[in-house]
Amino acid sequence: MAEAWLPELGADAERTPCPSVLELEELLRAGKASCSHVDEVWPNLFIGDAATANNRFELWKLGITHVLNAAHGGLYCQGGPDFYGSSVSYLGVPAYDLPDFDISTYFSSAADFIHQALSTPGGMI
Repeated sequence: MAEAWLPELGADAERTPCPSVLELEELLRAGKASCSHVDEVWPNLFIGDAATANNRFELWKLGITHVLNAAHGGLYCQGGPDFYGSSVSYLGVPAYDLPDFDISTYFSSAADFIHQALSTPGGMI
């Protein structure tokens, strides 16, 4: 079996072998488990799952002030202005996970909402 190598970073960089699948699995298992399914992808901008979006207490603990839901109106969506009340600004996009769904029609309104959230002092989306 041929060895895989990571690309060199410079002329003097040593060739480093790629980790095996087993080594990668061990690294993944070694990570600490988290009950929150949220990741900060940009300063004050988070991406999360439906369970977190539907958990007002978890959002409060995280300091989330804005929610952009790309699955509004879906089967598992509880969100909406009535659900969050005045503590969280909400924008729902009725997107469907279908190959022919054109989500691009919502890009401008979603970008404006994100910009508004990040421009708000203490805003977290």
